[in-house]
Amino acid sequence: MGGRKGETVKVRGHDLSALYVPNITAKILQVAQRHAKEPVPLRTYPHTVPQTGPSAGRYEHREADFWTCGFFPGSIYALLERSVIFPKSIIIPSYPPSELKNELLELGRHWNVAINDMSGRKDTHDMGFIVQPAVQKDYELTGSTESLESVKKAAYALATRWDDDVQAIRSWDVAINDRYSITDMSENFLVIIDSMCNLDLLYFVGHTFHDEKLISIATQHADSIIHEILRPNYSSYHLVNFDPKTGKPKAKMTNQGHADESTWSRGQAWAIMGFAQTYTWTRDMKYLVTAIECAKYFIRRLEESKTRWHHPFVPAWDFNAPSEEETEPLRDVSAGVVAANGLLIIHQSLESQRCEMSEGLSSNINFLDVALEIVSETLDMALDQDFASIESRDGAAKVKESGFDAILRNSTANNNEHAHQPYRDHGLVYADYYLLEFGNKLLRMGLV
Repeated sequence: MGGRKGETVKVRGHDLSALYVPNITAKILQVAQRHAKEPVPLRTYPHTVPQTGPSAGRYEHREADFWTCGFFPGSIYALLERSVIFPKSIIIPSYPPSELKNELLELGRHWNVAINDMSGRKDTHDMGFIVQPAVQKDYELTGSTESLESVKKAAYALATRWDDDVQAIRSWDVAINDRYSITDMSENFLVIIDSMCNLDLLYFVGHTFHDEKLISIATQHADSIIHEILRPNYSSYHLVNFDPKTGKPKAKMTNQGHADESTWSRGQAWAIMGFAQTYTWTRDMKYLVTAIECAKYFIRRLEESKTRWHHPFVPAWDFNAPSEEETEPLRDVSAGVVAANGLLIIHQSLESQRCEMSEGLSSNINFLDVALEIVSETLDMALDQDFASIESRDGAAKVKESGFDAILRNSTANNNEHAHQPYRDHGLVYADYYLLEFGNKLLRMGLV
């Protein structure tokens, strides 16, 4: 199995051993332990790991209320899930899963304090990203009523951003870069494709507490994304600015992608995963069809790269961006692993619909195989080769640190030419989180 020393983990011919080796656990622990003695609530959270420059190899942090704050503690809880439910997937001779579990839970709750404190925020749509990876997982694994209350507060805070006229949840209050400054909320209503992945929070809380309003808001928002952010070919705009008075779009543009009419690869990945999640809650075939069509577009663009550069299933940061080097495009591995998670959900959904699958769902694409190919190529190309390990010293487990904090290299958070501060070709906290989550999905599916 995964973590057992010397044992290869293969799924349908793909060697995925690197998803379960001690390096994965050790890399997360080396960062988590580094801040374990800091007073809570923590003021900053890991964001990116530069590959070059004076701070190369170490996480650069963002303020605690930045939208990515939930992903590093989410990685701690992804390992906690393995230690509790899939102990065979973590075989570290010096650290039995029963002992590892205790440390991971203590660390996870240390990192969760700030997130619990901010769970009622109404100034952001990213409450799903903020509370689900770690706080919701804490509730699911431990039954913590405090964690459930935080998840509930987050969902109701998110729902306050709903607008009946626009029929959507406001994503951003403002959008400012070197090209535009959109700051008047009475004249502008900004919605981004990433919002699809925060609907899962509304569905979870809506069903947990029998609140049909939350469920309705999530579903209506998904419909608005279909109508106004997806193009006819199921590629996605990044950002749509609606007129809050009329509910109609004023402009369709990008903030993190290459150009307004280009397809930012991570935005397309958010669409795949978000619509796949929406289908699992609603069982409305419209959303599964949409997820499949978004996935087909993503896969088609990957396949176009097969004759152009190595590891074609590790996506370029934007499918339409020109390459500075024709055979070495700027990549975004986070887009690939997010999409791979969505493809697994599509695969499972199709398996459940096998006996009643409509003609509209027929496809010659095996979405499981594509997901495995994406992750396999990602590991081959972008897995940091400076491995961390866990050793026994003086009767205790100690991390032998890597010189590079992230598990994966080669993500690109934002390479838009008008961005105040571009982030390109680096380690990225949510690339690692979704890699771990992909490994956990395989465990839950019984494929590992």
